[in-house]
Amino acid sequence: MLHLNRLPGIVYNNRYRALICLLLIIIATYYLVQWGIMCTNIESWQHVGKLCQLYRKGEATGNLCKPLCIDKQIRSLKCHAFHAGKEAVFSADWEGTRLVFKTSQRIKDEYTEPVTWLKTRGLENYPNEDEFKMMIRDVIALKLNLSISNDQLKRLSRLGFSKHNDISERHNEMKNIWALLQDNEYLCSVLYADRDLFPQLIGTCGPFFAVEYVEPIKSAPTILSLSDSRDDWAGRVKMAVMIMDLLDELDTNLPEPFHLCDVKVSHFGLTKGEQRVKFLDLDSVLPRSVVGHITGGGQQCTKHEDCDYFDCRSKCNLKKLRCDAPVVNNNLQIVCEKIFLGWTLSNTLVLPGLLMSEHTPPSLAALLRICANPEHKKEGLARAPASRDVQRRLYATLTEMRNILDNDLFV
Repeated sequence: MLHLNRLPGIVYNNRYRALICLLLIIIATYYLVQWGIMCTNIESWQHVGKLCQLYRKGEATGNLCKPLCIDKQIRSLKCHAFHAGKEAVFSADWEGTRLVFKTSQRIKDEYTEPVTWLKTRGLENYPNEDEFKMMIRDVIALKLNLSISNDQLKRLSRLGFSKHNDISERHNEMKNIWALLQDNEYLCSVLYADRDLFPQLIGTCGPFFAVEYVEPIKSAPTILSLSDSRDDWAGRVKMAVMIMDLLDELDTNLPEPFHLCDVKVSHFGLTKGEQRVKFLDLDSVLPRSVVGHITGGGQQCTKHEDCDYFDCRSKCNLKKLRCDAPVVNNNLQIVCEKIFLGWTLSNTLVLPGLLMSEHTPPSLAALLRICANPEHKKEGLARAPASRDVQRRLYATLTEMRNILDNDLFV
């Protein structure tokens, strides 16, 4: 008690230091929030408040606007940190279903990606229906190198919340649709909904869209804090098999192979019942041709790292000093390096990954190292794909281990 009584005097005597410390804490907190490392639920409510203002003015449309803004059925908003590619990410509950709302658009007086162009005297000129459909085809061809069917075009060109004879409502709907189409996550969620690779789209409101909540796989520190029991090891092996199943589907079940260019443990999620794994962050999920253009588009470089797009890596032509090579690694190499094996420094394992444990057989550890580092490089990041042979051997090894562990657990 005596120490507590003296506290005000201590603070007063050190008031300048205390003021500087408080100022540093405020500045650090501000930048952590700005960079998306920290978040507050206040931000989520602010986003919803601005969105609902647009809805009341008739500028935001979508099947989630009324439940969110009028009926107040969508509640329990919770912010999500680490979303640098998004303006906002937050989850909410809707009649027993948990949703994740996302947008890459900054909500101001109008959306940052206008669907209109200016005529003389400052009047806005909206595209007609045929022009709008052509714009949709063009943006999807540019972003995903994909020619869409007429059914897909119909689904993308209307939200179903404007009357066919109300031109003002239709123009607002066009604005909403155009804002959504700029988001790679929204496009993938709509166009590949039948593949069940990504969280299912639930609905939209203005430039926001909502997908099903899928529980992210625990991050590396959390994994390490778990007991290294045989049950836990069996769960890790099962999860690794499901991740490899997802990678195989991304390679074979889409119009062309898709690359995961931003791979983190938390970007993989387990569905209810833990029957399959989905990839949750689609901002940097792109077809091979698009990634190849990004990494090998001819931009200037002095080292190989200048040609990388996050985890999708390429090589610099050191004679021409140009990035002219398409992406050279693949999803399995990245997953082996960053998820299965873990964080290494100078070929020394510093933070064990999903498949590194006291239960890991030496043969599996050796296979993971080959998968993560196909060229056996001593320094730098791997710039080669994990081979089909390594994929086959790794999948066979993990599947056999899973069957043995499952049988042991049920004995």
